[in-house]
Amino acid sequence: MPHGSSSRRFLGAVILSLFGFLGCTDEKIVYREPVNPPPDANSGFLGYFTSSDKQTTCGNCHSGHGRDWLNTAHADAYATLANNPGAQDFCYSCHTVSSKGNAAAAPAGWEAVQDTAYHDVQCESCHGPGNIHVQEPDAPANANNPPLAHVAVLGDSATLARSCADCHSGFHHPFVDEWSASAHAVSLQEEDGTFVNDVSPSCGSCHEGRRALEAWGVTANYTERGLTGTENYLGITCAVCHDPHGSATGSDGQPLAGQLRYPIDVADVNQNLCMKCHQKRAEPESTSARGPHSPQGPMLLGDAGYHPAGFDPDVQAVASTHGSQQNPRLCAGCHVNGYDVTDPNTGNQVVHSVGHLFLPIPCLDAQGAPTNDRTCAYDTQARTWTACTNSGCHGDASTAAAAFASSGQLLDQLTKQIWDDVNGNDTVEAAPVDGGYLSDFTNVPPTEYNSADGHVSPAEGALFNVRMLRPGPRELGGGVDGSSGVHNPFLARALLSANISELRATYPGLPQASRAVEDIRRKLEAINKRPLIRPSTSRPISAR
Repeated sequence: MPHGSSSRRFLGAVILSLFGFLGCTDEKIVYREPVNPPPDANSGFLGYFTSSDKQTTCGNCHSGHGRDWLNTAHADAYATLANNPGAQDFCYSCHTVSSKGNAAAAPAGWEAVQDTAYHDVQCESCHGPGNIHVQEPDAPANANNPPLAHVAVLGDSATLARSCADCHSGFHHPFVDEWSASAHAVSLQEEDGTFVNDVSPSCGSCHEGRRALEAWGVTANYTERGLTGTENYLGITCAVCHDPHGSATGSDGQPLAGQLRYPIDVADVNQNLCMKCHQKRAEPESTSARGPHSPQGPMLLGDAGYHPAGFDPDVQAVASTHGSQQNPRLCAGCHVNGYDVTDPNTGNQVVHSVGHLFLPIPCLDAQGAPTNDRTCAYDTQARTWTACTNSGCHGDASTAAAAFASSGQLLDQLTKQIWDDVNGNDTVEAAPVDGGYLSDFTNVPPTEYNSADGHVSPAEGALFNVRMLRPGPRELGGGVDGSSGVHNPFLARALLSANISELRATYPGLPQASRAVEDIRRKLEAINKRPLIRPSTSRPISAR
């Protein structure tokens, strides 16, 4: 018999057997509706579809967001609290689907019906009840269909109750409390009443929350998106830095800690979360007189500032400890740290403040909590130096405080040798109104500051570096870098020392620097193991 005929007979027998098997069973395939009736029917919160495997009802359709959410701390919020021996009944509303953080006007979800479907901080915790949406997903949009989350966290009490602030605030979790006192909370407004993001979209991408999300390619919808009017402008809110859906991953393919949109441990100004904005104008522009603006990232990594002709610093010396492997979290290593705080209600319980003031050495209140006070003394009693000591770079607070003071003193001497803005108006004026080399209009005439010539003169370059690096808080006349040189101590001093050499070579009538400044310069060159500036190609101004 041909082989093909035998194969067909065998296949036919298998099929007949299969039909016979199916005919002898009572099992039926039952399709389950993708939506369960909400345990709290009054609110319309759906919660989990199956709580055993944390499958949210929303995730039955929005599968990508549901999958990403599983990797967040929100997905384990209930167990985290239930396993805490100090848990109290009122804590659960922030660890479950409830009226917290959304548009619910009354106690709802877990607060009304304590069902396992409402365990953890799920989609509806931020978006609000989803029952209307699942009943008519294609219905015309209205105030609650589809339910949208808020990214604003400041405003009236209703706004606060519909945002991250509803849970992430207060003594226990003061994220928003600290953030609201930081510069990130401000949508920058100019003195004449216009907003920078009206003047320039590029400014809005770092100074207004919605513009920042647009610039980073975030397409998710939210309540404030598309609203007009300056009253709706946002600061850099939680959702700008933290992805609520938890979808961002690092180079290893794993979700980033804290649901960050970009990593904080990458030494790349275009990929590091903080540096994506803190890197906008770190060196002078040949066709503009604008000074430095947000140069912190490049300064930390060793790329900032005007480099005089022949500037030749040692690469290893420039790669300071603050931007090296000793500080793997880079900006966040100093600017985002937790602090032990005494509970004012008990006087003895210690909790952690979360560090969202973004101040590396903040002033402290009586309970040890960081404050936004910028005027307290730079000593170990008034401020915390935890960020400096935790890194391992400084053995104790006293050592760190001494290093900070020394850095400021050295920069003060170097910057004032170049330009001492005595009256604090940030304008170079002739001596004796101002002091330093740049105020010597006989040898460094005002014509040296010509932004229209397409050339950065040594005077313009030195002015740029002083405006970036002079010590002290910005609000008290300090430089735009704002760190008193701490971001990169060697580079800061090396740039200013090289400025002094170039200025004297270009404008030969300038006098010798002070003895104290020359001593600083000699020590820098000893560290550098060669002159900081090679024989310059600059010519005296009279020879141009």
